Amino acid sequence: MMNTFDDLCMPFPLFRGPVAHAAVDDGGSCEICKQPASVRFSGACYKCFRNGGVEHTVDTELGMVRVEDAKEGLTHGLPLSDPSLLSDYGLVPHPVDPNFPDERWFHVRINPEFLLELVRTPTYLAWQGERWQFCCKRPCVFLGRLPAETLSDSGDSVVDAIAVWFRSPNWDSVAGHNYGSLTYYTFQCPACSSFRYHEDMD
Repeated sequence: MMNTFDDLCMPFPLFRGPVAHAAVDDGGSCEICKQPASVRFSGACYKCFRNGGVEHTVDTELGMVRVEDAKEGLTHGLPLSDPSLLSDYGLVPHPVDPNFPDERWFHVRINPEFLLELVRTPTYLAWQGERWQFCCKRPCVFLGRLPAETLSDSGDSVVDAIAVWFRSPNWDSVAGHNYGSLTYYTFQCPACSSFRYHEDMD
């Protein structure tokens, strides 16, 4: 059976997928409090990690988020040739780099409470690295990694197929099969319940 962090009494509001999908460390002594831990997060036990005692960074579709960025309510930033693509968000321009005057970078303004929750959440394993999704101006909840072959090929959109799969999710049916590398990293908005995803492959 594929456990979740809730099953281990280690709840994360933004991570509902199987523990096997998380980028975590093996058990050992917590690097902060030195207590033994069955699972460690960036070297820390659950309590120390949730208390914000770790310099944890999360890559997102709106730019990297570090602890210091989260406290300011800003992502570290991303390049945008057309800032109107993110017109729903508050954008803060980076100073123009004289070596790259045509490249414009912008911080994205997000409620600090939401970003601080994100940097106290484990990241997930991905072929090319995580890209946490946002919706309704807040981080989505990570639901898990789905091999592309597990989704219905009825002609529905990927989002529709993901929604169908999560009507009766069965992670044990996915584990242990020799699927291809194309993977969907699935999320759900905690505000509007919409599904989001990104994909990559080996």
